Amino acid sequence: MRADPVGGGPVPAVSGRELVAAVPGLQLVGQITVEEFTNIPSERMRPENWLRLARRINELLTEGAADGIVILHGTDTMEETAFFLDITVPTDVPVVFTGSMRAASDLRPDGPANILDAATVAAHSDARGRGVLIVMHGEIHSARRVTKIDTSDVDAFDSVLPPDLGTVRSGQAEFSETWSPHVHVPLPESLPRVDIVLMYAGVDDFALRAAVQRGAAGLVIAGVGAGNVNEDLFGAILDALHAGLPVVISSRVPYGGSRPIYAYAGGGVALQRAGAIFAFDLNPQKARVLLMAALGAGYDLPQLQQLFDFAPPT
Repeated sequence: MRADPVGGGPVPAVSGRELVAAVPGLQLVGQITVEEFTNIPSERMRPENWLRLARRINELLTEGAADGIVILHGTDTMEETAFFLDITVPTDVPVVFTGSMRAASDLRPDGPANILDAATVAAHSDARGRGVLIVMHGEIHSARRVTKIDTSDVDAFDSVLPPDLGTVRSGQAEFSETWSPHVHVPLPESLPRVDIVLMYAGVDDFALRAAVQRGAAGLVIAGVGAGNVNEDLFGAILDALHAGLPVVISSRVPYGGSRPIYAYAGGGVALQRAGAIFAFDLNPQKARVLLMAALGAGYDLPQLQQLFDFAPPT
């Protein structure tokens, strides 16, 4: 992004080559090849972009064209794209996402340091076999466990479970003993519609039923607490389950994950007994990514249950 005086704020205006050229010392990491995949705000990322990106990375890996891959991405939806690649592009070759919280035209841009750190991690032998990573503000995170926690601070990302995978300090990457679980879904040809329905005080069943009517192939519920809903949503969820739609229960709470605890109508135990699947450590947006990919790959309900149950209890 670069500040646009006419528009009154930053807009996409800087190419990948320009960004790389602005990073002192990057050539010391290794030979860098730049490919311009797209240049859009991350809010405009769509499932078809994920598919195209996954296919392109698979091509590069098949050709043996890279020892590591760094993907520059807007921070708002970075975790969703990274997690999609984490589950559909299984490889030991490091795939590392990074971005910036400040525009390239800012007096103190954080992008150059993040790019250097990401390339340093992608070139590190200990990064192999850890799945897709996100490197921001000198911290190394797994795509599964990281989320954006601040709207403007340069230290905007955090691993909710477990701790960070490592750090980058003074040009040196250091990895902890922490690992994150990984699941693999065959890369689909297309991705079906999956909607997220938010639980909040006083919500009714309108949004959920509208999503079903619009053609949703599955639903993710951003429940309160460990994954609870009120009686209106509970009734609509039961109808969706009876109609054969998979319903995954996540939580709108950043830490702790979703799990069945309460047995009242709308509580987690009642939802699980009705056939809902729990996302455990996955936040709603990542639960949606996994459900979309699995449905696109043809998974049935028992296979979906097994896929989400892979995560250890939180």
